[in-house]
Amino acid sequence: MLNAAIAGSIFASPPPSHILHALKCVSINNNAGTLVIIPNYTGDCLNFGIAIEKAKVLGIKVNEIIVEDDCSIPENELGRAGRRAVCGILFIMKIAGALAQRGHNLEEVTKFAKLVLKNIATYGVGLTACSLPGKGLMFEIPEDEIEYGLGVHGEAGYERKKLQTTNVIVSQILKKLIETLSLQYNDSIAIIVNNFGGLNQLETGIVVKEVVTQCQLLGIKPVRIYSGILMSSLNSSGVHVSILKLPANEEKEIINYLDDPTEAPQWPGKSYTIPSSKREKFSVEEERVTFNKLGKKFNKHEERLFKECLLNASKAIIDKENYINNLDSGCGDGDCGSTLKLLADAIVMSIEEFSLSHPASVFMKLSYIAEEKVGGTSGALYSLMFTLSAKEIANSDNENWPQLWHKAWRMAINGIMKHSKARMGDKTMLDAMIAGCSELEANLSLPVIETAKIVEKAVKDGCEATKNMTPKAGRASYVKQAEFLTQVDAGAYAITTWITAIVNTILNFK
Repeated sequence: MLNAAIAGSIFASPPPSHILHALKCVSINNNAGTLVIIPNYTGDCLNFGIAIEKAKVLGIKVNEIIVEDDCSIPENELGRAGRRAVCGILFIMKIAGALAQRGHNLEEVTKFAKLVLKNIATYGVGLTACSLPGKGLMFEIPEDEIEYGLGVHGEAGYERKKLQTTNVIVSQILKKLIETLSLQYNDSIAIIVNNFGGLNQLETGIVVKEVVTQCQLLGIKPVRIYSGILMSSLNSSGVHVSILKLPANEEKEIINYLDDPTEAPQWPGKSYTIPSSKREKFSVEEERVTFNKLGKKFNKHEERLFKECLLNASKAIIDKENYINNLDSGCGDGDCGSTLKLLADAIVMSIEEFSLSHPASVFMKLSYIAEEKVGGTSGALYSLMFTLSAKEIANSDNENWPQLWHKAWRMAINGIMKHSKARMGDKTMLDAMIAGCSELEANLSLPVIETAKIVEKAVKDGCEATKNMTPKAGRASYVKQAEFLTQVDAGAYAITTWITAIVNTILNFK
């Protein structure tokens, strides 16, 4: 990309003597000359200009290009200095460097770099300002607002708006970029999504995906996209989106120059290329699984109660999604509630397709949903529970329903202990499940309503007991900081949530 880069102090231009030294170094055994790429800031233009004039006096052949790609400030409001240089300058560096490496002369490299410059625009947004080392934030942005038109030197942006969703923010960025470059349907582009330095990979990835998706919906073709911390603003949380319009006559050339190898360590290379829309598309139809009507059958009253229990248990999990996620944070990955909500949503959406008269068939269907739609540890555990429960119910026709539910529940618990190595007292969902199942077994002779109340209390007590336990199974067993281990286990709380909903359904069903 570059033979030399000259850095000043933080957010400051380097002095002319440093720039001149670099020019002298790269001119050794170099009769072809040097292209100096200057970001359009007053200090840079002055100091680089002084160094270039001194270099020419010494007989060094130098051309220059001043890059100005920021389009956040309307033309009629620009000062004499003109547009700032932001991360679009990287396109100039990469393409000019590739041309030079291929042996083009200085005039050809300069001319092509200027063509590229005419087709670049950049727009930035930020959630926070940066802070100089050892100092506070350079300015404050309220938590419910976002700054549009940020540069990279810690200065405030052009305007401030209320914070909105990513797709709205990206659409506003793209609107300005499209207007600036006069992009039209079927135009090809290359994109840089530059992380200011304070965003995490997930947040940057969300922006990248949204930029590509919205461009494609507009009929604009992203053929290359690069992302990362490429031109930072220290610890500021924000992004620059830079677009290079690929003129039809030069498109293949520019792509080749972008793809040329470089040893510049931070250039993302061509690993973020966008698949061509002309490539053959493959579609896999969703597998349709049907289950025969297995095992003991419900009467109409029991069937209606079963359906209500499934619906109410699912709705209870959906309502508690965020709370269960919070319980799972710190000692887990914070998604237990969201994962179980996937299962609950799928049950609500597809319950009319269930063979509700045959609970074994329903549990086989639930096992499939947990496996295919949920995934992860929670999906595997619930799939295993449903499979083993279905097996027990399908193979038992003579027991009354309370006895059969107990056997199915016990079978599910035994399966979890066999395959997960977890035991009661390990601060897992088993602490609630085993407590409830044991009370069900001990009180089978009581009326169903009384048994249900006892089971509910046992499950809640089992869940509450996990507060004082040290986790010995699952991801939480690797966490040793005490502050993350003082709440009830998320899985046990989820079990308590849907069992409580089932008990309340039984108590109020008519």
